[in-house]
Amino acid sequence: MRATSWRLTMEAGPTKAKPVNGDFAARIIKQASRPALAIGARITEHEKLIDVVERLSNAGVAVIATAHAIRYTSERGIPAHKAGVVEATHLLTDPDWEGFDGKGKPDLLIVFAINLDLENQTFQTLKNFSDVKTLSIDRYFMVNATYSFPNLTEEAWLDYLEELCQKLGV
Repeated sequence: MRATSWRLTMEAGPTKAKPVNGDFAARIIKQASRPALAIGARITEHEKLIDVVERLSNAGVAVIATAHAIRYTSERGIPAHKAGVVEATHLLTDPDWEGFDGKGKPDLLIVFAINLDLENQTFQTLKNFSDVKTLSIDRYFMVNATYSFPNLTEEAWLDYLEELCQKLGV
């Protein structure tokens, strides 16, 4: 599968994300010992997105709610840590940080429903200054992530998200 950045000027350096589908993304999450999911303000763009967050949380993925997304996790009873995207990115670059729960730093950051420019900067920072692997499950290919869904139509994106959740057993 070949994918190009949703914005060509976002490509920085020789290392580019590997495009993945829902099945492969589920395998990446299963292999991680401490996966975390960062969600942002775009969580309200489609009614199914908060359902995906809840299902990933049920699969054992820690949720980091940024912006006003904490409101939606609280309403659904989804346990979430509240942190800004920049704050979470900075913490993930600190080799001595022990995670929000004090039990260890996440080894995989899944990013979803965050402003695309900020999301790309998060991936670029972590790619260059951290050993944390990253996975974008947004509908646009994020070239600076470790792994990313390719550019997708909304319908195909929702299918990828459903496949991801089903393969995780939630």
